[in-house]
Amino acid sequence: MSLPSPIPTETSFFRDPDFFSALREHVLPQLLRRRRLDKKLTIWCAACSNGQEAYSLAILLQEYFPSLTSGWQLNLLATDISPAAIARARNGEYSDAEIQRRLPQPLKSRYFSRHGSHWKIEPELRLLVEFNELDLRDGWSNLPRSIDLILMRNVLIYYDLVTRELILDRVLNALKPDGYLFLGATETAFNLDGTFQAVHLGKAIGYQVRSQF
Repeated sequence: MSLPSPIPTETSFFRDPDFFSALREHVLPQLLRRRRLDKKLTIWCAACSNGQEAYSLAILLQEYFPSLTSGWQLNLLATDISPAAIARARNGEYSDAEIQRRLPQPLKSRYFSRHGSHWKIEPELRLLVEFNELDLRDGWSNLPRSIDLILMRNVLIYYDLVTRELILDRVLNALKPDGYLFLGATETAFNLDGTFQAVHLGKAIGYQVRSQF
């Protein structure tokens, strides 16, 4: 099994607005309703690069679902194969160009503070995300066994077919039956062998384990 090296790290805050709209308007309200009794939610950003996707999600939760970050047991995990990317993500410091790209000014003012020539994410938001190194080809023993939402966007295209099948088989075992998997826009045509079913959520497409849901 081979992987091009290095993996491109093209990313930005709130990349793909349709995806984040789907989370806000469909996925998270459904999951909050289904988990309202035990009040536990686990989310995994499986290829977080420098942290923008994970922090965008944390901002979305704070803005639209504040009860999740206070009254729930929220487990927001973010992993990447690159130690350098994880170090940057943990630090939470970004350039002017990175901050200005797709990040609305009110969110910039609310969740970032200027540090010299860079912007640093506020500590309360940084603490919401747990960053760790993980090669998707290796064992997933350090991940929770039941995950409600898996974001695996724009990474599977860099693996060969055998490796993609291995990873998706592991996703099948890690994702709760009524949970959601999201791939990148160019990955939605992958043959998922009928195990997952596509779910249209506004203008975005997610996947669920084929079941009664």
